[in-house]
Amino acid sequence: MRVCDAETRGPEIELRQEAHYWRAQHARAAERKAAWKDKAQRLKQVVRRQRAQIGELTRELEAAKARIAWLEQQVFGRKSEQCPKPEPGRPDPTPSLDGNTDAADEPEPRHAPRRKRGKQPGAKGYGRKRRQDLPAEEVVHDFPEDQRQCPRCGKPFDVFPGTEDSEQIEWEVVLSRRIHKRTRYVPTCDCQAVPGIVTAPCPPKLIPKGMFATSFWVRLLMEKFLFQRPLHRVRKVLALEGLSVSQGTLTGGLQRIGELLQPVYTRILERSRSANHWKMDETRWLVFEEVEGKEGYRWWLWVVITDDTVVFLLEPTRSAQVPRDHLGENPEGIINADRYSAYKALGLKILIAFCWVHVRRDFVRVRDGYRKLRPWGESWVTRINELFTLNDQRLAVLLDPDAFQEKDRALRDAVDAMAKQRDRELEDPDLRKAARKALESLRNHWDGCILFVDHPEIPMDNNESERRLRDPAVGRKNYYGSGSVWSGALTAICFTIFQTLLKNGIDPQKWFFAYFEACAKNGGRPPENLDEFMPWNLSEQQKDAWRCPEPFT
Repeated sequence: MRVCDAETRGPEIELRQEAHYWRAQHARAAERKAAWKDKAQRLKQVVRRQRAQIGELTRELEAAKARIAWLEQQVFGRKSEQCPKPEPGRPDPTPSLDGNTDAADEPEPRHAPRRKRGKQPGAKGYGRKRRQDLPAEEVVHDFPEDQRQCPRCGKPFDVFPGTEDSEQIEWEVVLSRRIHKRTRYVPTCDCQAVPGIVTAPCPPKLIPKGMFATSFWVRLLMEKFLFQRPLHRVRKVLALEGLSVSQGTLTGGLQRIGELLQPVYTRILERSRSANHWKMDETRWLVFEEVEGKEGYRWWLWVVITDDTVVFLLEPTRSAQVPRDHLGENPEGIINADRYSAYKALGLKILIAFCWVHVRRDFVRVRDGYRKLRPWGESWVTRINELFTLNDQRLAVLLDPDAFQEKDRALRDAVDAMAKQRDRELEDPDLRKAARKALESLRNHWDGCILFVDHPEIPMDNNESERRLRDPAVGRKNYYGSGSVWSGALTAICFTIFQTLLKNGIDPQKWFFAYFEACAKNGGRPPENLDEFMPWNLSEQQKDAWRCPEPFT
């Protein structure tokens, strides 16, 4: 019996051992499965995070490439923002709302060759222009005495009536000393009414006891503040002509000149404040003088343009306080400006007409920076170009009420269609981030962008402000800025007067001559009849006499 039990229990024990073994194996497998499952979950989370990071890095890389493309365009590309016309017969690709079209992967469309500037080959010329307005000096050229005869027989030549004439334009810079010799007299009478020796009066001087004449200071102002030449270069030019003058002598004279021009600057400021439409912009300007309460040397040069004034304001800040101080309390009117936030804080009575050129640049950046969004960006650039064209057509018939009404309706329809297209695209959840940003900015500034529709006198762009800042930008490149606060103030004054004169078609050289002569006659002080020198007070005869030459118009 025991033998039987042993024989039967042996397999049972083995089975139990195998069961325990496989149970243990199962437990370990379950543990491994749980561990692998847990690890798989963690890896899935890592993958999700990495996918999100890859997506974010991809967007950052795309934005960086777009930025690089834009900067390369700014540095190496065409400076004009005019769009070349597409090649005839080539259809434009139709973009989708998200910009993911097959056309986006096609090579860039080729454009027809641009027409060269100036006269075209084969065109008939106008002939040489006769410079009759320049003073003429006749120089007679003749043969030497021994050549006025026949070289073979020796008989003399007879003079033939008339001369063979040709012209050359000479450019001579002449520095000279003008010595004023004042005649002296001694009375011959005994009445003692005129004691001693009497001398003829001294000619009036712009700066009493100064050594430089009015013409010198006029030329110096034009060199520095119109042609943007640094003073040290002007001194080198004078040295080449034989005049050595120190920097201190010139800067000391310019300080006195600034005092004479300050009243003119004040009148122009008052005229600017009295307007109801301004164009504003600002750019950086360095003033290399430490000022209490200000860190660094960066100041800001603001420009404010009206119909007949161009005002420059040099301020240590770029805040809204600058235009607020210039316009005064409770100003009313319209300002053409970019989308800088300072202009939006000037009160409810000031309307901001935002510049469409800046809006257009948003879409140009998208078009040039994002390959897949190129057709989408081009479509919006085309819409904006169409607005400029329709507005130009409307302004061309401003004096014809019927034609104006027709063109005005076409413009308003295009504006409404653009607003609907904008809102429709913004509703698309798949719209790319760069495109959405440009459209949201357009929507946020829409009321200011379409001010020109109800106010035809308001331009669509703020290009004039940027053009008026070109001369200061050249000066900033040439002489870096101003060395002191007083010279910075003089810079703003001279920029203001020069640009205001040019805007009114007045020759700055003739105006400064007349004004400085009046100051000299008044003992080196501003003239009493200051209003007579303001451009808006000049008679038509005076404007014709001081008319600006052709290159400056």
